[in-house]
Amino acid sequence: MAVVEETTETAEVVANPDGTLTRRESLEPQRVRREGKWVPIDLSLEVRADGSVGPKAAAVDVRLSRGGAGDRLAVAVRDGKEIGIGWDGALPAPRLSGAVATYPEVLPGVDLTVRVTGKGFSQLLVVKNREAAADSRLKEISFPHHTRGVTPRATAEGKIEVVDEQGAVVFGGDASRMWDSSVRVAATSASRSASSLSTMGFEVTPEATVVRPDPGYLTAQERVFPVMIDPEYWWAGTKLNHAVVQSAWPDEHNFNKTSGDLGDLKAGYQNGYISRSYFDFTVAAMHGKVIHRAKVRPRVVHSWGCAGGPTELWHAWGVGWDTTWNHQPALGAKQGDIGKANNAAYCPSDGAAEVPVDGPVRAAAAEGWATVTFMLRAKNEARQEDWRKFALDPVLEVVYNSYPSLPAELGMEGGLIPCVTGGTRPFVATPTPRLRGKVSDPDNGMLSVRYALHRGPVGDSQLVWNATQDNVPSGSFSEVTVPSGVIVDGVYNWSLYANDGGQSSRWVGNCEFEIDRVAPGVPAITSTDYPGGGQQTPAGGVGQTGTFTVSANGTADAVAFLWSVTDQQNDDPQTRIAADAPGGSGVFRWTPTASGALNVFVRSVDRAGNRSPIVRYPVYVNAGDPLTGSLNGHWKLDGNLVDSSTGGRTLVAEGGATTTATGYLGQAAPVGNGKYLHTNTSVLDTATSYSVSAWARLDQTGNWAGVVTQDGSRNSGFQLQATPDGKWAIVMFSRDQDGGGPVHARAISPENAQIGAWTHLTGVYDHGVGELRLYVNGAFAVKVTYTSTWSASGPLQVGASQWAGNRIETFPGAIDDVRAYQRVLVPSEAAALANESVLRAHYPLSKGSGTTATDLVTNSNATLAGTATWAQVGGEDAVKFTGQLGAGYGAVDAPRPTLRTDRSYTVSAFVRLDTTEYAAYAAVSLRGTRNSPFMLEYRPELKKWSLQVSHSETQDGVWWAPASDVVESGRWVHLTAVYDHARREVRMYVDGAFAGLTAGVTGWNGAGELMIGGGVWRGQAVDPFLGAVRGVRVYSGALPDELIGQLPVQN
Repeated sequence: MAVVEETTETAEVVANPDGTLTRRESLEPQRVRREGKWVPIDLSLEVRADGSVGPKAAAVDVRLSRGGAGDRLAVAVRDGKEIGIGWDGALPAPRLSGAVATYPEVLPGVDLTVRVTGKGFSQLLVVKNREAAADSRLKEISFPHHTRGVTPRATAEGKIEVVDEQGAVVFGGDASRMWDSSVRVAATSASRSASSLSTMGFEVTPEATVVRPDPGYLTAQERVFPVMIDPEYWWAGTKLNHAVVQSAWPDEHNFNKTSGDLGDLKAGYQNGYISRSYFDFTVAAMHGKVIHRAKVRPRVVHSWGCAGGPTELWHAWGVGWDTTWNHQPALGAKQGDIGKANNAAYCPSDGAAEVPVDGPVRAAAAEGWATVTFMLRAKNEARQEDWRKFALDPVLEVVYNSYPSLPAELGMEGGLIPCVTGGTRPFVATPTPRLRGKVSDPDNGMLSVRYALHRGPVGDSQLVWNATQDNVPSGSFSEVTVPSGVIVDGVYNWSLYANDGGQSSRWVGNCEFEIDRVAPGVPAITSTDYPGGGQQTPAGGVGQTGTFTVSANGTADAVAFLWSVTDQQNDDPQTRIAADAPGGSGVFRWTPTASGALNVFVRSVDRAGNRSPIVRYPVYVNAGDPLTGSLNGHWKLDGNLVDSSTGGRTLVAEGGATTTATGYLGQAAPVGNGKYLHTNTSVLDTATSYSVSAWARLDQTGNWAGVVTQDGSRNSGFQLQATPDGKWAIVMFSRDQDGGGPVHARAISPENAQIGAWTHLTGVYDHGVGELRLYVNGAFAVKVTYTSTWSASGPLQVGASQWAGNRIETFPGAIDDVRAYQRVLVPSEAAALANESVLRAHYPLSKGSGTTATDLVTNSNATLAGTATWAQVGGEDAVKFTGQLGAGYGAVDAPRPTLRTDRSYTVSAFVRLDTTEYAAYAAVSLRGTRNSPFMLEYRPELKKWSLQVSHSETQDGVWWAPASDVVESGRWVHLTAVYDHARREVRMYVDGAFAGLTAGVTGWNGAGELMIGGGVWRGQAVDPFLGAVRGVRVYSGALPDELIGQLPVQN
């Protein structure tokens, strides 16, 4: 069975039935990844959909010209890097044959061919006759470069290398060779003569590779045409390499060359010279493996005859750029002989051969070699009959296995009890514990796991039980349960090992434990913040953290306690706190999120995990206004600096700060440029739980801009702030010293602040759990851990911060409605503060005349457009709409109210439909460039009133939030829709009563004006209302239910 995850372009791994694996590593790529699947290499050329020419499937993709002027001749592409060459002039359309593209007659009597190889391409100018060889244009031939992410350059050895920005060689190349056709293509020959090859000069410039063929070579009388002139490129990233060295060309560097007759491997004597072939395989995957057997499988593609002597396979010490006939690697041991014959005319065969190579592969696995190299040569290098040619696809086949990894993560009871030896050994309550360990095998096979349990400590124990678990997948936990009757009181130890069917890991473990089956006694619990006694002793309040102390109450081995809080009469506490010492006490903090009668439950846990009976501790949390409880300061900033809470801490203005700007709620304080506000004394104890909130309008970014902070001696105790990169944050520092100490706990919003927009911020420090939390526009944004508390005793600052004893970072913008609580604000309270509703527009649309309608909030005028008219409908003065599109379209166009539709908002109106058939009818909307962000309308598909919220300005999706009530035509009805940003929901109300909720809705901020009587979709006016509308109101914020119920009466 194939091990798919081990497959690469050159390797495949098969799992054998006996548990071993077989890895086959090929010299050349055999497969390539296409659309998530491996497909076989197919170098056959095809015309692609874009008109280019290329191989069907290649490890290094090659794009060839389809002909014409200005097109690149050939480009090799790998891992985003590209190297290619062009042709100076127009190219004819190519003739395709297998992996070869031929561009005929690019010069008179000269063809240009490109052959795709396993790692790149080889381009040949084919000079077909003597007349063509005399062409002066062959004296210097320029091949323009194409590159992407690489640079070609010439080397000192006279080759080409193509490097990336880091200087790593990505492609190799050669432009120094030309040869003629003195190769005898016959049954008894397959190689060139010693005089057939010539070296030519070349130059690599930034623009091109320029070759200069030897004129004397081209015009020599013995020349056999055609003559080939060769630049080629290949991918250098492969770890598998080869080189053919030949005695006739003793200094020729043929490393990884495949052009001409170097497209295969050769061994033996022919035509007066000797060939030898070197090739290597990567063996990194074999490191540390147990090698059962290994063999090299070369394939003979041609032998001189049928009865030649053998070709020898030797282990060699490497092959590289410097390998030539005169510089051959040292040899190791001979591995074996290849006597296979394959002569198409006289003794055809499949050419398959194999030679055992156990020795070098075992050495490579044991010593961590990167590669193992082999060499082919004829045993008799003086006899032509022994000559053989091999395909450039030898395979290294290795059958191997791996030692299982040492078991890890040993433990008991599902990992809750760790593996320990010695005096800190755990105590265990059960006599049938579960033992486990995580086992793995580098080969990812199935494993057997052997356990052994001994009675007594390590070094003085006796085996009392063992077990084996079979068929455990690699990378998973093995677990066994000790059966009843094996364990009694006392000390035990256990170990385990893994076996893959062939090899075993070492024993690991020596995990000791001691049995203790006696449960602890009940604990005692006390709290001064929330005294027990239930309703008889009301205390605290929502968001006010309480401290509880639990003691062992005389149980000497109680090491921990479990606690919980619920409104139920029974519970199984699970939150764990440690005792300060065995038999000691522990402390936990709890912050109520609801008022009324609650129960705290606690129990003790001893060293073995035995649990005591549960103790119930009743408490009663005081009720009250959730937004005024423990309110230490509230500054509305509506034209004054007065503290509206009972604290009485009036703010002081610095730098000419005022409270006269337009705020989110009434007026606000513009700060920045040295303007800020502060109290004269501290407001909060920052060493315990607190919350601060404010509306803030950030006008620019660039510094750590404090919205609300409180001074220490050197630094602010906390900073609710904007960050330099335009996000919101709350930060606390671990020390009141220059630099803030080693810990800067900063909870930063994941979303950017919206410049110029009013945003509600709530920062919370929950001392009970040691967390800083940030809420933005009522929605939870982020939390971080913080436990390094200290009390900042200086004044509260609005719009400024303190750092290293200096006043810094005044806030560039405006601030409104600042609050400070000496308690935790819970999520619903943060949402309530952000959702505070403000009436932004109110159009009665009654008793009107002409074409204008007045907004009672801003005194702005809206315009009746198109067919919208004043009318009395159903006994009420209103605006009447005809429900027509095109020329008959009518609407009331009003200025945009002061609200954002990506925040909470409320829209309401009296509406009266003439019919519930045919179409959608929009009563109130905001215009959008393309889509309305919302439309309060009737939907015929649902036969319901609904708030339609579009997904975005550019997306066409919508949420429909329908009301449950049946819609009747010819009757006035009051509609209210609330978008609650903090809860991501829309609530619908009909005639003041709740009528439906749709969750999972996310609004976006539209930039258009208010539109009564229609909406916008895909840039067009749509859903014209058919009926009448009056009493339109728009609020920023989420109007509460009690006020929604009053709207039909107020209108």
